[in-house]
Amino acid sequence: MKRFLFLTFMFVLLIVSLFPLITMFYTAIIPEGNLTHVVKEKYLNDFEIKYIKYIKRKVKTYDGAKLSISKDSPETKQSIKIDLLPSKTQRVALLTNDLDLRVMKNLTFYFKSNNIKNFNLIFYDVDGKTTELEINNNSDKWSKIAVNYKTLKNKGIDLKHITKIAFSFKPNQKASVFLDDFKIEYKYPTLLNFINVWKENNFARYIFNSLIVAIIVVIGNIIFSTMVAYGFARREFFGKNILFMIVLATMMIPPQTTIIPVFIIMKNLGWIDTYYALTIPFLVTPFGIFLLKQYIEQLPIELEQAAYVDGANTFQILFKIIFPLSKPAIAVMGINTFITSWNMLFYPLVMTTSKEMRTVQVGLALFQKFNQVEWPTLMAASSIIGIPVIIAFLVFQKHIISGITQGAVKG
Repeated sequence: MKRFLFLTFMFVLLIVSLFPLITMFYTAIIPEGNLTHVVKEKYLNDFEIKYIKYIKRKVKTYDGAKLSISKDSPETKQSIKIDLLPSKTQRVALLTNDLDLRVMKNLTFYFKSNNIKNFNLIFYDVDGKTTELEINNNSDKWSKIAVNYKTLKNKGIDLKHITKIAFSFKPNQKASVFLDDFKIEYKYPTLLNFINVWKENNFARYIFNSLIVAIIVVIGNIIFSTMVAYGFARREFFGKNILFMIVLATMMIPPQTTIIPVFIIMKNLGWIDTYYALTIPFLVTPFGIFLLKQYIEQLPIELEQAAYVDGANTFQILFKIIFPLSKPAIAVMGINTFITSWNMLFYPLVMTTSKEMRTVQVGLALFQKFNQVEWPTLMAASSIIGIPVIIAFLVFQKHIISGITQGAVKG
């Protein structure tokens, strides 16, 4: 019983700790709205406005068709009535103001006419391209008509920027048409937010830059911080303790105070807006030196002495003995360095000037500035940014929890 209660308690703690991550991913697959209010459908127009002059701002008629308000409606209080002339093709357009139809599952509306059985539905994109769909309606009562996303997908128009949806009625005897409740039914859940962030907001480039920077910085720290730490741990030289204290003291200096001199150095070297400025100053870190020095001091020195007796030099001992035995500490340093480099914002913001060299945190900060209300898109961007960090932890975790010397020395 105690074990069951303990496991239940630990499971609850796990769910609580993962709740922010779960809510972030959940919000990212919402078509519109937020965590507490998921919008699964959206009315383009239900024609419930009292005055016809306001409706005419959204609905435009051509070639003599006349627009009026009717109290006949399938679900609400009123609809629009369109009186058609028999002489030529009549058109009526619903102005949509740059409508994105990529996220729709169906576009639905209600249609009613005694004389009109067939008509064309025309979609206009921002480039002036159009596509026509023939709609057949054999009922003289209110009918709900649905246009599926798959029907429009391969028509060659820009579904992200639909400017108007028009009805085209062929010449006929004098007739009246009733329209009501234009509505978009959204896909739910949807991966469109991830696709938009990746393709249209340059996040692929931002993630590439951050990966390049983080990988170079991690490799640099693994090599150079281990070499410096080995020197402090195993060599005796004048001023060793003072130098090590200076290294530790640099950890207490706020990075904001060093950004100006570092910027001046990078500018004089011509490295501004390059990978050099984003990587070279971080190839050795005081945290890495401190962590590895403390770890190497715990390793059996007898292994190194035996290697010296067998004729190995210092570099052979470092790369063939110290590096393999220090995998747990190197893994801890590597994942810490990767996360620190990946989450760095202030330094890359100062050192980069072009969109092509921005790192992912800079891109996200600017993206949030221009998309403050679009929570699904913001959460999709944040989810994409978090995935490499999770992968890095999964790669390094086996080494973090492994034994220190793996039985290298027998008792």
